[in-house]
Amino acid sequence: MKARATAVQGVLAVVGLTAAYFTWQRPKETTVEKRVTIVSATKQSLEKVHFEDGTRYVELTRTGDQNWVKLGYLPGKTPVIPDAGPTIISIDGGVDGGTIRVQAAPPIVLPTRETHSKDRATEVFAKMSPLEGTRALGVVSDNTLSEIGIAGSERRLQLTVAGTQREFLISKAVQGVIGAYAQDEKTKEVYLLDGTTLSDLDPSSLMLIDRRLHTFKANEFDHFTLSFGGKTVEFVQTNADIQQTAKVARAATPDKPDEIAKNWHDKIWGRMVVTDVLGKGELPKDGLPEVALKISYTSRGKEKGFLEIGFDSMHATWARSENTASWVAIHQGSEEIVLEATRIINP
Repeated sequence: MKARATAVQGVLAVVGLTAAYFTWQRPKETTVEKRVTIVSATKQSLEKVHFEDGTRYVELTRTGDQNWVKLGYLPGKTPVIPDAGPTIISIDGGVDGGTIRVQAAPPIVLPTRETHSKDRATEVFAKMSPLEGTRALGVVSDNTLSEIGIAGSERRLQLTVAGTQREFLISKAVQGVIGAYAQDEKTKEVYLLDGTTLSDLDPSSLMLIDRRLHTFKANEFDHFTLSFGGKTVEFVQTNADIQQTAKVARAATPDKPDEIAKNWHDKIWGRMVVTDVLGKGELPKDGLPEVALKISYTSRGKEKGFLEIGFDSMHATWARSENTASWVAIHQGSEEIVLEATRIINP
């Protein structure tokens, strides 16, 4: 009996090992998340993405390889800033010290602006081509529309695909719901979008605005020309693939590195901070800046871009380049960098 039991156990062990082997050899099953196609757009056919939250809107378009973003208030929604009136401030010293009256500065209301958008806009277009959801609810009752935040919502998404506009009513934020519901305004069908679909379309955010002066890198030019104070000087750049080995020299003496010119140009290239971006056709409120300095960049004889820096009537510093839609404001103190060009143009 013992021998027979041992034989049975041996057979069972072999069967178990065989089953385990084939289970191990079998390809792992993968779970594919089901997606519902809402708008069958492609990267080529999707022309415009427009989102509004009831007060402001954000609109993304493309012209060739360039992304554009427009931010503004909906018609009739621009806030009216009341006269704040004088503000009374007590002076140290009590009653005898008296008081002074100063006019409080009104809050700033940004105008509608259209400017270049950075790579995040490309990600938005990718999310929308095609526009997909995680669930399709079909046509639902009014009670359900209220429960999921569609009823009474002022949020809207509009997609323009090959000249045809698709419009969706987007739900308000609903507690416990990750993502947003979208109702096709034509068919009345409702879909559930995941939490990332609309995450970048915030009309009050400036994250979509491209604040870069240049899209090419510091090692992608080999020649630049400085124009300042009515004079022009040409420079060459070599060994720029590694920042530590990059050298700048005057074109007239290319074998003689100019460390002063290099250090100054490094400030112009990497230390200027853009603090405000004006839209296409918009000018600074204190007048058209007078250009004080211009740098033109080339690579192997072909133009790469340019940078112009100037001052408005209040001596604020502004710049524009091949990558800006209009003028951009530069951080306070940058005027000193501009004035240092005197040493570069007159060694």
